Amino acid sequence: MTITKDGLQYLMSLKELETVEIDGLEYQTKTLYRVPEVSPEPFTTKSLLSIVELINKEHEHNRLNDLIIHVVGPELVEVHSCLRDDLGRFLLYVAKAEIPAQKLGMYTDLEDMIIRLKSTFVESEARDALVKLLGGVVEEAVKTSTDDGITQTVTAKTGIATVSKVTINPIVELAPYRTFIEVDQPEGEFLLRLQNGPKAALFEADGGAWRMQARKNIKSYFEDKLADLILLDKLIVTE
Repeated sequence: MTITKDGLQYLMSLKELETVEIDGLEYQTKTLYRVPEVSPEPFTTKSLLSIVELINKEHEHNRLNDLIIHVVGPELVEVHSCLRDDLGRFLLYVAKAEIPAQKLGMYTDLEDMIIRLKSTFVESEARDALVKLLGGVVEEAVKTSTDDGITQTVTAKTGIATVSKVTINPIVELAPYRTFIEVDQPEGEFLLRLQNGPKAALFEADGGAWRMQARKNIKSYFEDKLADLILLDKLIVTE
């Protein structure tokens, strides 16, 4: 490709930087932009353990010495670099928990409810007692004559051929799987409701307080697994 004289003069003019004054204000004829620093592609994983392994393996990189673990929520953790010279941060790692789908607040048949209690809730005395109660409810109808919006009376089997009226507890403490498997699943209060069908539903009754406990459990996990880096002021864990 041949460059003409006019083309060469134009290219040379691009290098010139002039300052002009208009109405007492100074302006430059060229705008300077900072060349952005190359940023790493965030690495996405599904567990807290993988975040620990990645940090232990890569924290000695000369640009990644100081890190921040941000526990965004029960299902999400992000790892950022500390402030760089341009006041920016790198997003380095992301962990997204794989948790079973819950149908809270939805009425389902008792068999489906029992299956979900056994497969998506942590084993406990309260869970097993609820499974036993639901397994004994007579299928013809759910008695709600004493329903005051909180407690209910149901007809349940008490033996091979006998039935009796049972008053269910309005609030049940259960721990669904709803955060990373490496930490304790936070318990929460649930309101159990039954209706004809028979069908049952669980409604959250703790105002979402379990979310705060889940974040604290995740933070404690990292503080234990990465204690050496925290002591060396190379790592911050925050909610």
